Amino acid sequence: MSNHLCDLAEGGEITFQGPFGSFILRPPLRDTVFIATGTGIAPFRSMLHWLLADPSRHEGRKFWLLFGVRYEQDIYYREEFERFAAEHSNFHFLPTLSRGGSDWQGLRGYVQQHLPEIVGNRTDMYAYICGLDKMVSANRDFLKSLRWDRKQILYEKYD
Repeated sequence: MSNHLCDLAEGGEITFQGPFGSFILRPPLRDTVFIATGTGIAPFRSMLHWLLADPSRHEGRKFWLLFGVRYEQDIYYREEFERFAAEHSNFHFLPTLSRGGSDWQGLRGYVQQHLPEIVGNRTDMYAYICGLDKMVSANRDFLKSLRWDRKQILYEKYD
């Protein structure tokens, strides 16, 4: 759909339906890690806006956004997520670069390398994962190895 929209002439019209997806926040709210690469960040932006807008939705809970891209300039919504982290001590923004320059001071490598640092041996959290199939599968496999219930691991993959 992205290419279609980019190729559309200014003022062009489209017809669409939806949304019909099931990649939504699930009750009960609990500590959650959001894992994304590239444009997989899009659904988490709205979820985090909703969660952090009302203290009753986020107080007493912790949230991590583990976001992987190749280069620093590819960190979509960076200022917005950094602001969330500055305003909410229970929200942690963890951009991860697979091809970061020598001046990059943050996480390096792939997001699945950093997930163990966040979850440890916990099994009382949710994980929402969105991105390419290999990344989604690697994170799901790790969480399943910790004996997470499949209902705690929600994902949307694309390739």
